[in-house]
Amino acid sequence: MNLLGAQAELRTRQVAKEIEEKGAQLDSAQIETILRSYCSNFPSVMLLFRQQDGTVVADRPIPPNLSRRLDRVVSGKTSGRGRGAAPGAGPGRMMRVRATQPVMADGEKTGDVIALTLPARTTLFPPGTPRPTALFLPIAIVVAGIAGMILFRILLRRIRDLERLAMRVAEEDLDVRVPKPGPDEIGRLGSQLNRMTENLAAARRHVEEGERQRRQLLGDISHELATPSTSIRGYTETLLNPDIMLSEEKRKQYLNDVLDEAKRMDLLIQDLLDLTRLEAGAIQLFKEPLDWVQLCQNTMSRFQARFSQSGIHLRWVSSLGEAWVEADGRRLEQVSDNLLTNALRYVPSGGNVMLSLAEASDSQPRRFKLLIGDDGPGFPRQDLPYVFDRFYRGDTARAAPGSGLGLAIVREIIRLNGGDGRAENRSPSGAAITVDMPALEKPPAP
Repeated sequence: MNLLGAQAELRTRQVAKEIEEKGAQLDSAQIETILRSYCSNFPSVMLLFRQQDGTVVADRPIPPNLSRRLDRVVSGKTSGRGRGAAPGAGPGRMMRVRATQPVMADGEKTGDVIALTLPARTTLFPPGTPRPTALFLPIAIVVAGIAGMILFRILLRRIRDLERLAMRVAEEDLDVRVPKPGPDEIGRLGSQLNRMTENLAAARRHVEEGERQRRQLLGDISHELATPSTSIRGYTETLLNPDIMLSEEKRKQYLNDVLDEAKRMDLLIQDLLDLTRLEAGAIQLFKEPLDWVQLCQNTMSRFQARFSQSGIHLRWVSSLGEAWVEADGRRLEQVSDNLLTNALRYVPSGGNVMLSLAEASDSQPRRFKLLIGDDGPGFPRQDLPYVFDRFYRGDTARAAPGSGLGLAIVREIIRLNGGDGRAENRSPSGAAITVDMPALEKPPAP
């Protein structure tokens, strides 16, 4: 006998004993009260008293759907000697007699106290659930299901947007973006993918621009080398042709022309090698404290004669007595040479070129600023962002001699010495190129 059967047996005995003690004065209501008192904490077992005339008193109201089966079980019309299941009852729906105890009065049997186990009931809601909750919970479940389906479709659409972007990027379409990524996790992932695509697009533009500049460089170098090589070949063929009679003076002039063209080729090749080495970091700088004012004045002295021959007025404008920087003196002098050569090349006769050195007023730590300005034609507006770019030559500058590498070399030298450079147009006309360098905090003792 299991625990449930033992408890049922005990309660039937207790109920039968109490009914016997109280005797015949008990009515059906009082018997029901006694039965209920023994089952108040025992809901899985029903106690009932079946009198000899077949009247049944139970500890609780009998549900209509159990009434017929209850009659069959109590009347003993089920298998198992009064202990069994109602016919047609499946697993989990058993109504079984657990215990029976006769009630005696004056030596005669007046009835039986019977303990039944009730059929197991599967309910959607626990006992005591309020009726509104039982009514609206299914509606809430349906609404939640619909909302979940809508949310799932929204998430699926957003994930498909990310998948579509990845596929388009794999097909080299870098203009695609995730529309309205949103602030949540998927949105942040979409924003990161958009940023990655923008960076890829910028990198591709940079590569394409580098390739364009490389092709432009090859064209420029080929053009610059073709002109002197053609002249050298023409002069050489003339000098070697025995059928052409040349005076000694003419022959000497042709040889000087050949030498000039060879020097032009040498300068072009040297500029290209310098720029390549500077960008690759293959040139070792020998930095030392030096006075930038004195270096600029020395450069002006060397160029003064060339400017005078071209009819250009070169002047020095600066209130600084000295400006100490730490840099490679030879390379910093090359910066001044290239800037003055550039001005000499493009400023027409009768023009003015100004060289000035000042301390930048809005810079911390201290910096010195070198300005080379002129009143020439200035830079074409569309060329201003590119004048320092590697291999760049504006269309209006192609007719002028030179490789177009001078300003690119200036920028690399200044950058390696910790400085910066920029170009702008002056008002009403002219160009201005500015380079700056960090000042030496402790100038050397005199």
